[in-house]
Amino acid sequence: MNPQNREKLLLIIALSAGGILAADRLILGPLDSLWSERSTQIAELRQAIDQGRNLLDRETTITRRWQDMQRTALSKSASSAEDTVVKAANRWSNDSRITFTSFKPQWINYDDNYKIYDCRASATGDLEAICRFIYELEVDPLPIRAEEIEVSSRDDAGGKLTLALRFSGLQLTEAPQWVK
Repeated sequence: MNPQNREKLLLIIALSAGGILAADRLILGPLDSLWSERSTQIAELRQAIDQGRNLLDRETTITRRWQDMQRTALSKSASSAEDTVVKAANRWSNDSRITFTSFKPQWINYDDNYKIYDCRASATGDLEAICRFIYELEVDPLPIRAEEIEVSSRDDAGGKLTLALRFSGLQLTEAPQWVK
C-alpha cells in the first residue's frame, strides 16, 4: 500500500473514531440520561395515576368513614367533651370491675381543625377485668383510641395487675378545607 494512501486511510479512521466519540459524548450520552429521567418521571406519574384511581374507587368508603368521624366526634364544647369521655371511662370501669388509681386528662391542640383529649390513667384489677376494660374502650362508638397500654403484675401469682393506659379522643373544631 502506498504511504500516501495509508496516511489518508489512517486520517479517515482517526476522524471517524473522533466523530463517533464526539457523537457518543455530545448526542447519545445526553439522550440516554434524558431517556432515563423520562422513564423515571413516567413511572412516578403512573404510580400517581394508580393512587388517584384507588382513591376514586374508595371514594364512597372514605366519605362514609369521614361522615362517621364527624358524627361521632367529641362535642365542640370542651366541657361537654370532657364530660363525655369521663362518663365513658367510668362506664368502662364499672362494666369491667377495675379500679382507677389515677386519671389525668389534658387537651392537646394539633391544628386549627382538631384537638385531642389525651388521658393517662392507672387502674388495678385482675386479667379478666383489664381485658374487659380494654375491649370496652375499643368497641365504644366514641372516637377514642388506645395509644399506650402497659400491664404489670403486683404480686408473684399475677392475680393483681396494674394497667397504665394512655388513650385519646378526637374533637373536630372545624371541617378541613378539602371537605368543603
